Amino acid sequence: MKAIRLDMARSNRPEAMQGIVALLLAVGLLLVAIRYLDHLKSNGEALDERETSIARQEQKYQAIGKAHRHPGNPHAEQLMAQQRYAAEPARDLIERGWSPNIALLSLEVVTTSRQINLTFETRTAQEALSYADWVEAQPATERVNVVRQTEKPGPPVKSVETTLQITWRGNPGEASSASATQAPSTAAAGAPVEAHR
Repeated sequence: MKAIRLDMARSNRPEAMQGIVALLLAVGLLLVAIRYLDHLKSNGEALDERETSIARQEQKYQAIGKAHRHPGNPHAEQLMAQQRYAAEPARDLIERGWSPNIALLSLEVVTTSRQINLTFETRTAQEALSYADWVEAQPATERVNVVRQTEKPGPPVKSVETTLQITWRGNPGEASSASATQAPSTAAAGAPVEAHR
């Protein structure tokens, strides 16, 4: 192999130009590779930060779920049980007497005062009052008030909008047993009177 002599006075030869171009391309590729690695590293750091934030959120939700499942405070347990089951008697009372002619507009159940604020629409006032009478006749109902009743002259069909305020008894089983015990006592009280006549 022949050693290449460098002559600075002579102009560049074409084969030397190819080497310089290859060297510049190699340097350019090296810079692109370094930038790509930096980009991948920053993406990895962003993913790590996101994973840690998600892990923190999951820990927070697990702590909340654990507190809901096993609260240390018995008062909190009692309140959660009330929230979970307090609206069931009200929902059952409303659903049992519902008919296809009644369109529900709004329903608000207040468990602390055992009140149902119910707004519905019927075709006639008689249907609305019949439903109110039916609800009032139920053993789980303590009181029914017709708050508002307005007639809407609609272009397709006339309708009546009614708002009821219903108060239900705390335990409908106790209410039905109390009414059952009151009925025999009044019948027993009436029996001797009839026998003396």
